[in-house]
Amino acid sequence: MIKPVEGMHDLVSLLDDVIGARPRLPTPVVVVVADDQAVGTGFLDGVRQRLVDVEDADLVPAAHVGQVLATAAEKHPLPDVRLLHQVAEEFAGSIPSGAGKRWRPRRFTLCLDIVEAGPEIGAASLVNQKSALLDHLYRRWEERNGLIGWARRMSTEDLPLRLPGLLLTALLSGPSRWLFHRRLNGRSTRWLRAHVKSASGLKGDFASQAVWLLPANGLEGLPSLRRRVLVDALLQDLADLTRRGRFSPRRRRRRWTPVLLVDGTRPLAADLLTQVAEQVKDLRPGPLVVVGTLPPDLAAVTVKTEHDVPDAVRVLRRVVNGERSALAQPPYLAVRVPAGPAHPAAQTWLGSHRRVDLRVPGISAYVPLALTVALVAGAVAYAGYEYWLGGCADTRTSAGQVVGVVDGRCSFVDGGLAHAPGVPVLADLERQVADNNAAVDGMKDLDGRQRYYREVVFFAPLTRADQSESTAPPNAIWQLEGAVREQRKHNERATQVNEDVPVKLVLANSGDRFTDGRWVAGKIAQRPRSGRGGLAAVIGISQSRQDAFDAVRVELSGVPVIGASMYGRQMAKNANMFLSAPFNSAYAEVIAGWVRGRPGQDRDAPQAAVVYDPDDPYYSAELHSELKTRGIGSVAKNIEIREKPGNTPELGQDDVERLCRESDRVVPVLVGRGDQLLKLLAMASNSTACTNPPGGKLRLITGPGGLVVDAAGEFDRYPWAEVSVTGLVDTPGKQGVTAADSERATGAEAFGVAAQAIREAHELTQGADWDTSQILAVLRGEDFTHNGHRLNDEEVRSDRVVVIGPS
Repeated sequence: MIKPVEGMHDLVSLLDDVIGARPRLPTPVVVVVADDQAVGTGFLDGVRQRLVDVEDADLVPAAHVGQVLATAAEKHPLPDVRLLHQVAEEFAGSIPSGAGKRWRPRRFTLCLDIVEAGPEIGAASLVNQKSALLDHLYRRWEERNGLIGWARRMSTEDLPLRLPGLLLTALLSGPSRWLFHRRLNGRSTRWLRAHVKSASGLKGDFASQAVWLLPANGLEGLPSLRRRVLVDALLQDLADLTRRGRFSPRRRRRRWTPVLLVDGTRPLAADLLTQVAEQVKDLRPGPLVVVGTLPPDLAAVTVKTEHDVPDAVRVLRRVVNGERSALAQPPYLAVRVPAGPAHPAAQTWLGSHRRVDLRVPGISAYVPLALTVALVAGAVAYAGYEYWLGGCADTRTSAGQVVGVVDGRCSFVDGGLAHAPGVPVLADLERQVADNNAAVDGMKDLDGRQRYYREVVFFAPLTRADQSESTAPPNAIWQLEGAVREQRKHNERATQVNEDVPVKLVLANSGDRFTDGRWVAGKIAQRPRSGRGGLAAVIGISQSRQDAFDAVRVELSGVPVIGASMYGRQMAKNANMFLSAPFNSAYAEVIAGWVRGRPGQDRDAPQAAVVYDPDDPYYSAELHSELKTRGIGSVAKNIEIREKPGNTPELGQDDVERLCRESDRVVPVLVGRGDQLLKLLAMASNSTACTNPPGGKLRLITGPGGLVVDAAGEFDRYPWAEVSVTGLVDTPGKQGVTAADSERATGAEAFGVAAQAIREAHELTQGADWDTSQILAVLRGEDFTHNGHRLNDEEVRSDRVVVIGPS
């Protein structure tokens, strides 16, 4: 594990910047030095973990020369050769998927073949050695060549395969051998001949130079020459690997720099580290990043200048910006990691940024090839066919988001969605929905026929727009998680209970703040509403907004809509809108009781400052009005904060500082949305009145809009604030509820209401064909309850609301 000392997160972030881009800089050799060798080893292990995903799939090519690798190589007759061979194999085996998994180091393999030919050739005249070496190299190349190797194997089979095999071998072997020898004497091996000439002083063709790499000829300094040649070969192969390709999709995806990790505690590994450092110091750009560790005594000899971590960050930043002279001893950057406790900022960053950030293109990598190769037209036609039949026809891109209705193989995740720790991953939920739906297809009735099933659409904002104010994750993610879990349980139960109707879940994304909700609702409304697999209900919505209200009233007219995590009383004015959660009045009742219970507050005349959005009538303004009727807040103390897409909320720094200064007497109450809460906290963090308020902590309470911020763990960034949020429990009196539990419960309950209504409608019609009007009739029934809860309940059900926190 990387030790989170001061500045370590900046150092790792800079390394990520270098690793996550094509080679453009001279190779930095970062050497970690620590009195405790476990710190250096942990740093290498931590960097290696950053180069693979959670399923151990490689993100960046890497080779890790650790204790095990070095120890195994030391047992070989040629330990330096064996170690480099293992390094090359690790690089070849760690090419990420889609970037050329079959890549092989061509130059390195040739040099390795030469070195390994020594025992086979033995001592002989130079002429015989040259001939035997060329024969050996051709045989090894032939074994790796698919066509000639296949023909050679056919020639050893029984009749009648032997005849065509012999014929092909005879036709191909002569020309291929001639071309192979021509290539060996061409420009591609000029570098190798130059290495040998510098050691032997002799001129000649390839074979005349290569034989001096054989141990039988006793060339002085052969081990050093051999190691230098192999390292140079590997560096050139890595340079080819990362070379920009104009047409090749694999090359266009190689937007990374390979990484060599060397634990220099073993002499063999330390020699490799110094050899590589010597040979990369003059390369512009360098084809790899080298990160190593050396014992303090060896580091003192190898690296003259050591830097503490903050100073190393400054030096590396200058190097990344193109200032090569920043290194006192190129290419080394020695980092002394001190002993001591973890630094909070470094620990938080390293805990939340566990993988190197790569910008690898998807299908765009094929664009140049598609424009130059006519055959791609067929692939494009096939892709279009798959597109229209794969469930993506009802989607579009808006503000950087995929919005619409997806079914089957389509997805809202385009590869650019960031994932925060603690937040459910949308792609994972999409896969779970697909698995749950596939299970429905396999369900049979008592006669062996496919079970009758219906469709429920989860419709809500599932993504955020790429704009500064969209900082909190979409709360619908947790609601979808709850609905998916409930779908799985319901369908498993339906396999045992014939009366339960299996349900398939379809996902619909309205886009951030429901901006594309009406267009998406129109797509939902076009789906069949009767028969096997017909639409039965829509659940979710998740936000009480004007756009959501209009979508339910107009586009989804006649379709039952069951809200999750919705509390605005006005939303229930739609004839087809059903809220299973209590209204804002219940939250106002709980918040008012919490405020009155604060130390120093007069229960009959509590002092509070309500932060609300007057332009948000379906949620914030309504909750503020409910608080006002309960004596919470005043015109003099209340603060208005407006949400305007694309702009910052109208909130003054003076208002925030006043809120903090008076927080020990006037309780802050925020009834805005998650983005507005984060905006307030961000502004408060710039004021000492807030970071050091009266009473030592800024204590405030929020409405259900704060649930998403708490569930995402954002409050940990503001240790000077104690934020309590109000959430929902599925069972009155339930203890230990978290913000995520509250959001999941609303999604699960909305699905449960829909599934129960489907069952009752199916029973009432006795299996005859029915449509959404029967579901509406069931939900409007006076006796309909789910888990003891009535829909659109006017009663102030404060027993279902709890105060969660402070975190």
